[in-house]
Amino acid sequence: MKLCGLDFETANWADGSICAVGAALVTDGEVTGRCEYLIKPHVSVDYMSRFCRNVHGISYEELRESPEFFEVWAVVRKMLTAADLVVIHNAYFDLRHLRKVLEMYDLPAVSFNYVCSLNLSRYHFPELPKHGLADMAAHFGITFRHHDALEDAETCAKIASQLEIPENFISRFEYTPAV
Repeated sequence: MKLCGLDFETANWADGSICAVGAALVTDGEVTGRCEYLIKPHVSVDYMSRFCRNVHGISYEELRESPEFFEVWAVVRKMLTAADLVVIHNAYFDLRHLRKVLEMYDLPAVSFNYVCSLNLSRYHFPELPKHGLADMAAHFGITFRHHDALEDAETCAKIASQLEIPENFISRFEYTPAV
């Protein structure tokens, strides 16, 4: 099964304030494709909160010359739709931001099947006290740099590739622009 890990880092608490995106194709546990971009947030949410900067280490100044989301979406979209299943750790967070940024730029419709690796981890390992991405990576012996969009994307896809994914854990993301 071909999985695509997806992760966003955000500039602030506003929906759609994506400042970094990472996507990684994983086939049979091996990374077979990847993309990573720093993103200049949409003008309506273009500021960096101190909290977010402290989490991911991306500065406002680093984003000034970066592309906006619409400029890299075709590459990211191609990776997402090439996979059998997109894997996102805490999918609610990332998909909320994806939906909003697609609306902000009035981008074309997209849909894909996805699984939340946080929920999958809770299901398979109820005995573990924590199921965050760093906790699960440690459980699987995966070393990575947390809150780096590409490394987070690769890590959640690698974890999911080692787990059975029950059919009822698979959901569908669908976005259609307003008419």
